[in-house]
Amino acid sequence: MPATKKKPAKAARARSFRRITIGYVPLTDCAPLIAAHELGLFVRRGLDVRLSREAGWASVREKMLHGELDAAHAPASMVIEISHGLDVTPVSCLTGMMLAHHGNAIAISNELVELGVTDASSLGEVVRKHRGRRRFKFAGVLRYSSQHYLMRKWLRSGGMDPDHDVDLAIVPPPLVAECMEQGHLDGYCVAEPWTSVGLLRGVGQCVALSSELDPMHPEKVFMVRSEFELDRHEEHMGLLSALIEAARWCDKPSNRPSLAALMASRSYLGVPVEAMRNALIGPYQLGGRRSTDARDAIIFSRHDASRPTEAKARWVIDEIRTHGLGRDLPQMTRDRVRALFREDLYEEALAAVSAAVPALS
Repeated sequence: MPATKKKPAKAARARSFRRITIGYVPLTDCAPLIAAHELGLFVRRGLDVRLSREAGWASVREKMLHGELDAAHAPASMVIEISHGLDVTPVSCLTGMMLAHHGNAIAISNELVELGVTDASSLGEVVRKHRGRRRFKFAGVLRYSSQHYLMRKWLRSGGMDPDHDVDLAIVPPPLVAECMEQGHLDGYCVAEPWTSVGLLRGVGQCVALSSELDPMHPEKVFMVRSEFELDRHEEHMGLLSALIEAARWCDKPSNRPSLAALMASRSYLGVPVEAMRNALIGPYQLGGRRSTDARDAIIFSRHDASRPTEAKARWVIDEIRTHGLGRDLPQMTRDRVRALFREDLYEEALAAVSAAVPALS
């Protein structure tokens, strides 16, 4: 008799959980979402999750603003951007987990390589030499993104003013290599696997990994609207605990070959598996027969990477201000920062995480 009493309660709970639509952009750093889905970690928690592949960050931002997505894989800056209405109508959002650190690279065209560019300093010399005769164009993928900040910082390290000495464009991640191949760009900073896609096609060469430019810089977060956390807290906890387990799985070297093959598939990113393996496994092929260690090219869980700390939020806020993007951003008190990057929610979800993660079938 006790068993028959439990069944209706379990069924009622399952019916109370509505479908959750999570947006992602096809990048290596969405791996915890893909792994959680494929490993059955969402289903294990009674969650009905649909992953929605989006064309780019503008699509993610607009769908989050209008409530068409319940949650999203997003640049860490997007939590600040949307919540404080930086160039958009404000909607309160938050994150309870980091999805990845690092995972970006700066690549330059073969033309720049032929002109002798090997780093930011040599690029600065070329730009000054061609001043008045040729403008060089570089790209990031979103104004409020680490790729934009890192591109600007790299240019400045070579003595260039990114607002005056070169042109900066915003290009969706899957298009950057194609744009450079067609001669529309001289370089770009983008998340994997799109740098590797271009490098393995011989489009250009890598001059810096983001792990070298800014070690342990925060990259992507799992973002929800604040009302989702208020109204569907139990489901949110289930999502976070599943993603914590998935991130741990993604960071194990023994799982990286399976992860690379899964994400390269047409169902998810639809890129050559070699491009996925470049940063996930290595050695990282830089182009020009050069390579480097890929051990820290992208980090999902190691070094307490999943925790959404105040320090990581401050990195984002400081970058927004440093690059002149935060004129409408108010002073951020400690309480305000902690309301956006919710370490308390992460701790609550962490307590429910299982030590054992199933194998990928």
